[in-house]
Amino acid sequence: MDVPKLVFNLREEASCPVCQDILRDPRYLPCLHSFCLNCLINWHRASGGEVNLRCPKCQGRSRVPASGDLKDLPTSFFLSGFIDALAIKESDKTQVTCGNCDKKSSKTSYCFECCKFYCDECLIGHNIIRSYKDHRVLAVKDFQEKDYEVVVKRPVFCSRKGHEKEELKFCCKICPENSVCQTCVILDHAGHKVTLIQDEAEAQKMELTGLTQTPKKTLKAKMKMVTQIDEDYAQLVQRSEDMLRDVDVFVDNLMRRLQEERQNIKSAVENEIKKSLESLTSKKSAIQQEMKEIESALEKAEKLLKQSTDIEVVQLKKPLQTILERVGQVKPVERDPESLFELVFVENNKILETINSGGIGLLFRSATDASESVVEGKELCEGTVGREAQFNLTTRNAAAEPCYNKNDNVMVILRDERGQECITTFLVNDNKDGTYKISYCPTFEGKFNLSVKINGQHICGSPFSVFIKSFNVKPVLSFGKEGSKNGMFSYPFGVAVNSRDEIAVTSRHKVQIFDCKGNFLRYFGRQGSDKGQFEYPRGIAFGKDRNIYVVDSGNHRIQIFNEEGRYLSMFGGEGSLDSQLKNPRGLSLDSNGNIIVADNGNKFNKIFSPDGKFLTKIGGPNSLSSPLHCVQSGDYLIVSDYGDHSVKVFTRDGDYKYQFGTRGKGNGEFDHPRCLSVTKSGHVLVCDCDNHRVQVFELNGKFVGKFGKYGSNLGEFEYPSSVALLSNGQIVVSDCWNHRIQIFD
Repeated sequence: MDVPKLVFNLREEASCPVCQDILRDPRYLPCLHSFCLNCLINWHRASGGEVNLRCPKCQGRSRVPASGDLKDLPTSFFLSGFIDALAIKESDKTQVTCGNCDKKSSKTSYCFECCKFYCDECLIGHNIIRSYKDHRVLAVKDFQEKDYEVVVKRPVFCSRKGHEKEELKFCCKICPENSVCQTCVILDHAGHKVTLIQDEAEAQKMELTGLTQTPKKTLKAKMKMVTQIDEDYAQLVQRSEDMLRDVDVFVDNLMRRLQEERQNIKSAVENEIKKSLESLTSKKSAIQQEMKEIESALEKAEKLLKQSTDIEVVQLKKPLQTILERVGQVKPVERDPESLFELVFVENNKILETINSGGIGLLFRSATDASESVVEGKELCEGTVGREAQFNLTTRNAAAEPCYNKNDNVMVILRDERGQECITTFLVNDNKDGTYKISYCPTFEGKFNLSVKINGQHICGSPFSVFIKSFNVKPVLSFGKEGSKNGMFSYPFGVAVNSRDEIAVTSRHKVQIFDCKGNFLRYFGRQGSDKGQFEYPRGIAFGKDRNIYVVDSGNHRIQIFNEEGRYLSMFGGEGSLDSQLKNPRGLSLDSNGNIIVADNGNKFNKIFSPDGKFLTKIGGPNSLSSPLHCVQSGDYLIVSDYGDHSVKVFTRDGDYKYQFGTRGKGNGEFDHPRCLSVTKSGHVLVCDCDNHRVQVFELNGKFVGKFGKYGSNLGEFEYPSSVALLSNGQIVVSDCWNHRIQIFD
């Protein structure tokens, strides 16, 4: 036993996984996890009190003791010693309870024979007893490392009445309760085969050591397999990088060649136009010179007629007549065909057709026999405009395993009833259950024929008919009304959904949890600034560790709770430092479990580690007006800018990419957008708060659809604030000023 290490980790070892406090009356389950007896009783009762007992930690199931009483579960004597050792170790911080009078005192001693703590008063009585004169007693402040080991390894005494001072030293080979004391052997186990418990333990240790050999070999083999997988993984990553580099080189060369062709054509157009323009300019200059001569001649004639004497008119008529006849000759203006030719750009449609029909290249792995596959429509019989459609690829072989490879070339072709091709895509996602999902969102509706090819071959059942209808979202139910009682709301803001489809809602000064049908389950929090208290909680999210992260907006901090609502920790505090917050609003978690907080007052979105350590920030006053929520979608961070009436997209490194939306009431326009959510298919749901609706977009900002309008009937909103998704795809919306939650299909 590594006692120094155990002593160092005493609190961790002696804590109950359920209540997180020091174990009280520890009992262990067949899975060898230990808990407080009361925690197990409450947990079992909350689970329905069935004959099976589910471990709160590993979820393993075991039978309740035959008596039906969990008190009959085995006591963890080892942990009991740990609890006493922890009390000794932390005696300088917390007082120790006397084992005789229950008085708490920092001046306490421990008797190694009685295995009890004694306050100074009770210790005097202990020392008076003659039979205790040889007992070793040590003040807890004087404990050394070797003393902790004695406490942890202290003897175990018999629990039978009257035998409390008898150590369990023997093992009965016949009775179920096989650990017994000397008195028990004499009274109850006469004629039974009894051995020293120390000898029995040594024998069982040897037996258990033998039993561990096979798992050790298995573990070693699996470790070797993991090493091999890591090597294969690295090799595949390298191959993918090489392949991606080849794609980049090919596309770069293609783009460079296209750029060269574009420049050549533009230069040719510019040269031809230049020649024509020069010719026209020269002709215009000549005509303008002739116009000046005519104007001069007319001016002279007019002056002669108005100002000259009769004799001058007679004398100058002939030369003026000659000038007028010369400039009066009209030369026909002919259009120069070379200067007025019509330039026409004739497209090379073969290039475009090649890319549209086959892309810029294909990926092939090993050939799959398409005749062994079957395609079945799923959701495509009623596919929806703007939503990704799905279809199944299944196998005909006896093993019932997919007979296609993940990297096979799966091509999807959608044609209308006239045979006109609408979609050809290679971009499909393998859901690892035999289902492929088209990653193209159709923007049309009607009846279509869908064909599926694997590596160029049509598979069985293809093509088949599909129907695509308009975008449609239907309200399913709503729950809650204005009030302060459980199940009622006062301006609900944030919603979040966990893996069990439990819905968490922030409202005024508390968090309430409901099931997916709207039934109230539990709540936590109240008004205040202490631990576990709130001043206007806003954003909320469930972590993969099942913890609940809550924005405590009025207290400018983030609080963390376990799934039952027990306070764990907090971080933040009002200020403008990186680690501080000012009026934070929305909250989400990225794929690494890091916490993304919309630090509204500081105009940043800040990212913290799960334990609250500041990592980075994006945005700032120059790019964000009033950030209200930020969510991750793949390599991008999507931000609702409440003050700028738009949605802005950044890389995960914080580089601004683009934005969509302006202030207005039309499709794709916003009036103070609030919280966001991203569906599994990559669509962005935006709570368009002051337009009283939810809008749906593709990640590139293309408008897909909308639902909701102003009102208080089912399906209507008054300032929707937050949106989340259940596992079945249903949409949960906090209808803030209607003081309710609505769920949509």
